Amino acid sequence: MTDIAEHKGIVIEITDDLVRVKIESASACASCHAKGLCSMSDKTDKIIDVKRTLLQKEYHVGDEVTVVASSGKGLLAVVFAYIIPALVVVAAIAVMLAVGASELVASVVAIALVAVYYFIIYLFRSKLNKKFVFSIVE
Repeated sequence: MTDIAEHKGIVIEITDDLVRVKIESASACASCHAKGLCSMSDKTDKIIDVKRTLLQKEYHVGDEVTVVASSGKGLLAVVFAYIIPALVVVAAIAVMLAVGASELVASVVAIALVAVYYFIIYLFRSKLNKKFVFSIVE
């Protein structure tokens, strides 16, 4: 059985090609009974696009649904979003310091390289969207 990540959400928009679902992403602190006493709670809304061709039934705006994706794809997303940029920063700083650059220059170069990395990810977003596919289950 494939591990899946699932989130409950509400359909907010339906187009010819997509069903847009709003999910509430909450940190572990968000459900804590003491969250009002500290500023650590974190709740945000995210919009997930689900291709209509993958759906087996029609949905309507306001329907409560469960959006799923395989957890393997989640791990791949973590690699693209966090691990590779962290490696770029460490490598850039190490190389720049090894060639005698100041810490300020090394840091600026590292940040610039991460910005370039995310720009490249942005350019390949259509290819990545094919890899990260969400579906709705009953």
